[in-house]
Amino acid sequence: MEKAELIASKVGDLPALPQVAVKVMEMVRDPNTRTKDLEEVLLRDPALTAKILRISNSAFYGVRGTVSTLSRAIVILGFNTLRSIVMASSTEEIYKRSTNFKEKILWEHSLAVALAARAIAKECRYPASEEAFVGGLLHDIGKVALDSNMGEEYQLVMEQVYNENASFVDAETDVLGFDHTEIGAVIVGRWNLTAELQEAVRLHHQPMSAEVDPTLVAIISLANSLCVKNGLGPERNPELDLGDLESTLMLPIDPARLDDLAAEIVEKLDEEKKLLSVA
Repeated sequence: MEKAELIASKVGDLPALPQVAVKVMEMVRDPNTRTKDLEEVLLRDPALTAKILRISNSAFYGVRGTVSTLSRAIVILGFNTLRSIVMASSTEEIYKRSTNFKEKILWEHSLAVALAARAIAKECRYPASEEAFVGGLLHDIGKVALDSNMGEEYQLVMEQVYNENASFVDAETDVLGFDHTEIGAVIVGRWNLTAELQEAVRLHHQPMSAEVDPTLVAIISLANSLCVKNGLGPERNPELDLGDLESTLMLPIDPARLDDLAAEIVEKLDEEKKLLSVA
């Protein structure tokens, strides 16, 4: 990580997680946290509160009657799902802080990878599907820092991705001498998130190098590849053979199921974007 910190110092300002989100992340990890404690923190952010209520009333949760209070919404969603919603809301704001078209695409890609990671985790019976969702949201957070701080140089990266069909990792290495995964891991570390998430962000293109939680890294790696194959984001490779990937070989998953999972993600993506919309 010393090399990554050195690179981060050259990149410049790194995105910060909103204070309410920082506090929620802390509280959800604490077994002594009560619903009332979380409610008090979340009420400091009216927009986030409205979003949580909207999601808890969505058809996905199939609740009878209207959920009108935040405390009821927290109980229905559960702490882990609440954490995912708070992270999704926070990262959406970070990704969309600029009006650049490419940043909207990066946000949509990250949300798609999060949904895919959750679905793959459930398919593999991985016990922390919401951790996989959060990892999917964060896997490309380093791209935001690079785009925000290295405008002209990162434009060259984007041109290689769009015009030459290069991967981000290859284009970034060619133009910058390093890639988004190293910066992303530094950001996740500074946000005081888990070592598992830091590793997943740093190694989602090299899952076999993982040591802390190889299964989580493989899930996020495969989710990213699934989205790349299906054109969910700026990097597209429809010829990608998912069944032959390191990540697929590391997981107890039938490659034949991946097309079905991809179709489910495409179907859910628009609905999730509406539920999480800042507007």
